[in-house]
Amino acid sequence: MFYKAIVQTPIGKLGISTLGQLLIRLDFLTNDRVLITPNEEIIENIVSQLNQYFQCPSFEFNIPYQLQGTPFQTKVWQALSNLPIQTTISYGALANKLKTGARAVGNACRANPLPILIPCHRVLAQGNLGGYKGKEISIKKWLLNHEFYSSTF
Repeated sequence: MFYKAIVQTPIGKLGISTLGQLLIRLDFLTNDRVLITPNEEIIENIVSQLNQYFQCPSFEFNIPYQLQGTPFQTKVWQALSNLPIQTTISYGALANKLKTGARAVGNACRANPLPILIPCHRVLAQGNLGGYKGKEISIKKWLLNHEFYSSTF
């Protein structure tokens, strides 16, 4: 994947990919990746907004983006986009709303190209946190803790 920037965040390194003036991917990267300083206005804006979110979880993103996925994935991601901060939903409950299966919802969450902006971390398994993009569950825990218990509201 080609990244226009790789930035350090409280949850690790994030790779940022754009297409023209649109954000198309945010990827969690390993710590051995070399940072790439943003050098375009759109990338600087994305990094600024991410930093504002990490300072204040109630920050509302205003980043132009383009989703690249199947119609089903896009449907799940749109539903997640409407899930307010400090709100969680189970894979099963979201599946019921979308008239599909919990596993299909989980697969769409795993394929989410814009984690944090499209809050798949707010989807939980029945009785536990569930997974998170095939990565360390610590990222999901951090994001939920940040949104539910931050004193910056």
